[in-house]
Amino acid sequence: MQTILIAAITLDGKIAKHALHNVDWTSSADKRFFKEQTEKAGVVIVGSHTYQALPKPLKNRLTLVMTRSPDLYKEREVPNVLEFKNAAPHDILKELSARGFKSAVIGGGAEIYALFLREKLVDELYFTIAPKIFGRGVSIFGNDIELDAPKLKLTEVKRLGDDEVLVKYKVI
Repeated sequence: MQTILIAAITLDGKIAKHALHNVDWTSSADKRFFKEQTEKAGVVIVGSHTYQALPKPLKNRLTLVMTRSPDLYKEREVPNVLEFKNAAPHDILKELSARGFKSAVIGGGAEIYALFLREKLVDELYFTIAPKIFGRGVSIFGNDIELDAPKLKLTEVKRLGDDEVLVKYKVI
């Protein structure tokens, strides 16, 4: 199964001002890109903070929320639309593959990004670099997480709107 990490980041490497900050600071072109990629994959995997920061449920794709407490969300769960799992990344991808998914998007937040990278489960990374500087905030892979950084190859650079850049890397 192909896994694609997608993130919008500021110039100083932040993905949010705080854990529940909605990504309301990127362009409509970035939002369109995210929507297209996640609908194409059919599934987006997020953590509970990212889920809580979403303004509304995502349509036309499965949103799988990784949480240590899935029972807290049982009343919200809708099979094949919104699901909550307390499982290891490898097990989640194995289950999704068994259900017929060919790819999955890792959609945040920092802890989830780092978890999939640490377990060497990411094939591609897309970063939208927005012309913002937060100073303080949530770093893309967290502040206290140690990673064995993968070797990356830049495969695409494209302009999104007037001020943003989308970069794509392949994990070697």
